[in-house]
Amino acid sequence: MNYVLDRIYADVESLAATEFGQPNPEVRRPPKESEAIYAVPCFQYAKEKNTNPIKLADGLSAKWNQGLQAGSLIERFEPARGYVNVFVKKKTLLARILKNLRDFGEDYGNYPEINKTIVVDYCSPNIAKPLSVGHLRSTIIGQALINILRARGYRVVGINFLGDWGTQFGKLLYAFEQWGNEKKLAEEPIQHLLELYVRFHKKAKINPALEDDARAAFKRLQQGGEKERALWQRFRGSSLEAFEKTVARLGVKFDHNWFESEFEERARELVDELLAKGIAEESEGAIIIRFKPLWPAESPEPPPAQPPLVIRKSDGTTLYPTRDLASALERIERFQPVHRLLYAVASEQTLYFSQLWNALEEMRKRGFFKHAKINQPGILKYIPFGMVSLPTGKISTREGRIVYLDELLDEAERRAQEIIKEKNPDMPKDARAQVARKVGIGAVIYADLSQDRIKDIVFDWSKMLAFEGNSAPYLQYAAVRCARILAKASPEDRKRLEEPKDADIPRMVAEIEEPESIELLMHLGRFPQAIAEAAERYAPHALASYLYDLAAALSRFYTEVPVLKAQTDAARLARLTLVEATGRVLRRGLALLGIETPEEM
Repeated sequence: MNYVLDRIYADVESLAATEFGQPNPEVRRPPKESEAIYAVPCFQYAKEKNTNPIKLADGLSAKWNQGLQAGSLIERFEPARGYVNVFVKKKTLLARILKNLRDFGEDYGNYPEINKTIVVDYCSPNIAKPLSVGHLRSTIIGQALINILRARGYRVVGINFLGDWGTQFGKLLYAFEQWGNEKKLAEEPIQHLLELYVRFHKKAKINPALEDDARAAFKRLQQGGEKERALWQRFRGSSLEAFEKTVARLGVKFDHNWFESEFEERARELVDELLAKGIAEESEGAIIIRFKPLWPAESPEPPPAQPPLVIRKSDGTTLYPTRDLASALERIERFQPVHRLLYAVASEQTLYFSQLWNALEEMRKRGFFKHAKINQPGILKYIPFGMVSLPTGKISTREGRIVYLDELLDEAERRAQEIIKEKNPDMPKDARAQVARKVGIGAVIYADLSQDRIKDIVFDWSKMLAFEGNSAPYLQYAAVRCARILAKASPEDRKRLEEPKDADIPRMVAEIEEPESIELLMHLGRFPQAIAEAAERYAPHALASYLYDLAAALSRFYTEVPVLKAQTDAARLARLTLVEATGRVLRRGLALLGIETPEEM
């Protein structure tokens, strides 16, 4: 796609890159009160050249103004306290934005396909436990990133990497043998397994010998015990069925479900390969990987010291990190050409992912990925997010202090039904239930994604399900309002919208005079850049912020500018075009965040 604001940005970036002698120089959007469209900061380059940034900006503005071509969209450059502000030919720009909106239609905001694959690891719960509010962030952040990165042109593969291996499953096997109920397992499998898991830990506090019994049960599973394996597979099947049913309510569908146990054999082989290449070493009978203090994550801060990563215990068994590394190898081999492996996991796992990053980096340096042509450093990208906690403390499955995700979504829908019934009492019950599903679940998703992912969230019904201010219902209602306005337009006006002509654009631009109309159209022009920014920063909240600003601009436009009662046909067509495009972008942007827009509210 050839978006007009992207072209202007590229031209300004090229000028700055040539002047500063460095690729990808910083180009910013100036404050909202400025009429400039971009600004080039000169401070860093001035520091390198030991000159004054204000003087440098003055000189660059004069130089770049002299080089402007007659056909350029850029009108002039102006210095401003160490910045070079970029001004454009406003009417020409508005016409180009209108043409972009019309030409690209429902694809507006998408970018051409990039021959690069990004694999996203998200949700990834342990089997035999219900999804809780603690799983919410990984699931919806991961899905939003998948949607946004696909819009940016990447080939994206989403993987749900389920934990189904380790001593904890020995605990569950032992607990079911002692206290399990076949009827409960058939009727409420996940709830029954959770009760057994919590019961085991309570009893193990009193009788620590139960831990040895659990290890023995897991060893029988490892050795292929028919009874243990059959029961474990039942636990696995019931869990996956329940997980997929719950996440479907959030609009999530995994491309692949991978199980940790599937990589046990490859993990054992990998340990030998790492030893042979000198990446791993023996230490007190165990096999470890030692690291230099290297960690590139931007947030949170790296740990002060990085202990070695244990990949095989002294008794010869592998661990979760070994299977995680084996899984990473499989992703690189299967989904070539891989650009990044993203892991959407809570920030408390920073140390572990710094170890994983370093292990993969050592493997890259020693030629592990030559077959996949992986030469760039840092193929693993950790996407940390803050924790979700209850007002009473951290969520803990072992202690039974947990809020189930299904319960949260049920409550969201119930509260939405009450509000919709109050606002629209004549809406049929079935229709109200459908709207409540979209509004309630959308409110939960947006309450999370509208915040910087690194921030911690204290679980609170009133905050997560607020229906005013910067919320999904506010954005959804803005999109519905656009549809209502269009529905009231005359058949002739609707036909003109559905059969656009390039000849209409100059007449429409001539009618776009009001500040509110110009602001709204300019904001619509920034939608592709909002997607690109969210993709580049792995930041869904950047897109959410854009959508909220768009809805606010629509509100100002709707309040100040008459649409259906415009005095001329050209003005009415221009304003209806703005309304149609705004509704389309709102629906599209919300969909990228995983939020559906109802037809009515």
